[in-house]
Amino acid sequence: MSVFLANALKDAGLVQSFSGVRTVLGQGPQISDEHAALAWAYAYCYVRRVNTPGSMMLILGRDPRPTGVALCQALARGFLAGAASVGREIRLVDLGIITTPLAETAVRALEADGGVMVTASHNPLAHNGFKFLTGCGANDDPQAAPPGALLSAWAMGEVINDVAEIARSGSCDFNNQIEAISDTILLKSLAHPDNESDRIRAERAYLDVIGQDWGIAPHCLKPLTLGPALLDPNGGAACGIDARVLEHFGVRVIEVNAELGYPEHGIDTDGIDPASGRHMLLRVARAAARERAHFGVAFDYDADRGNLVLPGHDESAIISPQRVAAFNVALALARRALNGGGKKLAVVMSDATSLACERVAAAFGAEVFHVETGEINVVTRMHTLRKDGYDVPVGVEGANGGTIFETSTCRDGLQAALSAALGESHPEIAREWVRISSKLNGHAHHASGALTLKELVESVPTNPNVFLRFSAPPISHGEFKKRVEDYFAKTLWPKFKARFDNFSFHNYEGAQEVSNRTGDESGGWRLLLESPTRRAFVFLRGSRTEAGVWRMIVDADDPADFALLEQAAKEMFEAAAKE
Repeated sequence: MSVFLANALKDAGLVQSFSGVRTVLGQGPQISDEHAALAWAYAYCYVRRVNTPGSMMLILGRDPRPTGVALCQALARGFLAGAASVGREIRLVDLGIITTPLAETAVRALEADGGVMVTASHNPLAHNGFKFLTGCGANDDPQAAPPGALLSAWAMGEVINDVAEIARSGSCDFNNQIEAISDTILLKSLAHPDNESDRIRAERAYLDVIGQDWGIAPHCLKPLTLGPALLDPNGGAACGIDARVLEHFGVRVIEVNAELGYPEHGIDTDGIDPASGRHMLLRVARAAARERAHFGVAFDYDADRGNLVLPGHDESAIISPQRVAAFNVALALARRALNGGGKKLAVVMSDATSLACERVAAAFGAEVFHVETGEINVVTRMHTLRKDGYDVPVGVEGANGGTIFETSTCRDGLQAALSAALGESHPEIAREWVRISSKLNGHAHHASGALTLKELVESVPTNPNVFLRFSAPPISHGEFKKRVEDYFAKTLWPKFKARFDNFSFHNYEGAQEVSNRTGDESGGWRLLLESPTRRAFVFLRGSRTEAGVWRMIVDADDPADFALLEQAAKEMFEAAAKE
């Protein structure tokens, strides 16, 4: 077993991070001995760290990838072996094909001690992986991830280290415990008679939470008055379920490409279709136009991301991810402004989020808190801020514009669709946003009646923004960032002093902004340029899994600043990368 595990860990394509574990498993349905051993070891180490007393319950969910069943079974074997190694009884609740938001809700609804979601999200079909979930019991996690959410960076780091130690030591206990789990024991553990009723409980809880968070009642048998919305689950986990949820709240749905497990196009919809050379979302916009839908939503394979489009026949109908994020923030805060609340208002944003979102938040008087890129960092900070007395209706994760709404513990493509449906059907929300948007330079709108969704989207600010990928020699992250800082301060700042009043460097680690880089110094980094009327930033983050690979984002309120800063950012990277 340990030999297979050691080989699996040598895989150059293996990603192990606080967002989960994934690699290329193939087109299925079988997985290799190495990949099975990887899943056994991770599940084994994870379950040994579940420290709630007595027997435990874990949920398993998956997207429809062909290797999903085999990977779920390998993880289940590891769970059983790990529980046996510490003398604990365990019940596994196999929820089958399910969306990530629903799986995370299931942990809370069933008061489970944790679980796993098997998915590679927006990655190609041959990829697969898993992400572990925080349980409802007490835990010793210093970063305090909320129940149902992904493990915190700290907790996942501990599991990653435990797996590496098994591979290094060739643990006999691990090998023996895995061998003791027969196929009969395994299959019996996954066939509990209450699994279907548990899934129904989870779905009902999901509906209840959305209704409570958004302040909307189910439509039941009333006519569907919102939308119509065109949904493209592309054969993924959203097939059927997301349409049922939206209809539950009164949104008429037209569903396309909804045969479970049979995608009609690439899984990552926010990119270029290699077959046509056109944006992947263009087909969704055209389908929305054909069906006379008010908007369209394309989901990734586990439905935690939903890309919005307007009906149309060219790329102008595609709403950029950062504009979707700003749109979601604007409507979430407009709803809160109408309903009141009295608490201090806050929005959490990852370090890669556009300044346009910050301008929207500032217009409502919301305090913005920044965290390192990573969904769990946004979720955790939202959770802790609520404990500190803040009202946190929304958070934004990453350059993809993924949005975490209300009490949800992950991005949710379905709630992005619900935001659009309610935005166009509740004129009082639109009017409140129009009133507030007058505080934003150049984005004032004056409308006495309801805005169309197109008008509403166009009323939300957007910044020039570019995502770049670079390679550099394998220098330590801390040294590279220091070189970048030195070059900007000494060489480039004199060129920008006429445009900005000051600059500052910011570092982000986990759920916090930190004054000094610590550890391996691989957190997020931003150069922030400021003047009284506008700002700009350069974001930089090195890959933790690919040596010498760096990702950069340039964002500016003013297009003229952006043009200069983009070139300067490339220049300072190249200078820092010189041997």
